[in-house]
Formats: sequence, structure tokens, C-alpha cells
Amino acid sequence: MLEIKNLSLGIKNKLPKYLIENLSFKVKKGEILVIFGKSGLGKTTLLNLIAGIEQINVFSSGKIFFENQDITFKPIEDRGIGFVMQDRYLFPHFNVRENLLFAIPKNFSKKSDFVNEFLDKGSIKEIEKLYPYQLSGGQISRVACLRTLLSFPKAILLDEPFSSLDNKTRKTFKHFVLNEIKSRNIPCILVSHNKQDFEKKDESILNLNL
Repeated sequence: MLEIKNLSLGIKNKLPKYLIENLSFKVKKGEILVIFGKSGLGKTTLLNLIAGIEQINVFSSGKIFFENQDITFKPIEDRGIGFVMQDRYLFPHFNVRENLLFAIPKNFSKKSDFVNEFLDKGSIKEIEKLYPYQLSGGQISRVACLRTLLSFPKAILLDEPFSSLDNKTRKTFKHFVLNEIKSRNIPCILVSHNKQDFEKKDESILNLNL
């Protein structure tokens, strides 16, 4: 379980003082929590804190717990949390297939089989030999999501993961990604400002607009 306790955060020397104040919630295994709201409410900043990404212009208080351990001050590499960031970074010197292969843990066997499966399910088999500079924004988003899934994290954070996709691709790819997360029985937080990114009947929703 991923748990946030009494978390407040803000940007130094900027009003309002707090973007988020005294926020608490729990995300159980197999649960997808959607944090919904317009831009500028601190959604991405919150995900960065949970992931352990240093933000020198941000102040915060409160606690972050994962699997009953306090990870508030743990380094990012020790948290076991996968993160699809808004800025989708792919290794520029690797093609799509190599980017995906690189993500798979070293102790896994049959890595090529995993990659082939995800290339098919993500409908990107035809671009596996292309390099990031040759890809569209939507293609980069899909590769970034698949790469994070292939790292087999213990929890996953998704920051506007489907924002660059057209409506048809968004529907099918979203269905695959969210079902894959649920099937692994890991907690997930999905941040979005677009109601098309989630299904109200399937996910828990935290609305920051309220």
C-alpha cells in the first residue's frame, strides 16, 4: 500500500503559500487513484515528491509510506516506484526496442519475449527500430509507458500518460495500461486534467478542483 499522511507543499517565495495542504490518502494494491484537476494545482509536484525527485524550489511537510515503510527521505533508486513523467525521456542513442530492453530487470530471462509482447500490445511493433528523434509525441508517450511497465516496479505513478494520444489510440492504449497495472496488483496514481483518461466506475478519484 502507498500512503500519504498530512502532506502539504508549495513553491518557495510564491503565492498561494500552499498548493496542497494537509492531504492524506491511501492507495491499496491493485487500486488506481486518479488525481484530477486543472493545471497549476500541484499535481506533478506531488508525484515528484512521492517518486523522490529533488525539487529545490519546493517546500513540503508530511509523510510518505510505502509497504509500511517511511520513504519520505529515501533516495529515488531505493523506492521501487515507477514514474511516467510529463517530460517523456527516452535514451536518444537507443532505438525503441533497445529502450524497452534496457528497462527490464537484469535477473529476468527471456527479455526479448517480454519486449515482443509489449510491442504488440502497445501497437508499436512497426516503430521498434526507430530512434526517439524519429517518433511523434504520441509514440514517445506509448514507449515511455511501456518502458516503465517493463521495469516491473512495485508501484507506478502516471503523469498525464495519455495526453499526446488521439482519441482512438487513447482508448485502446489506456485500456491495456490500466488493465496491466491492475493485473499486477500494484498501487497506481494517475494524474490528469482530462476526464477521458479514466473511467469513473473503475478508479478512485481525488478531485483537486473542489
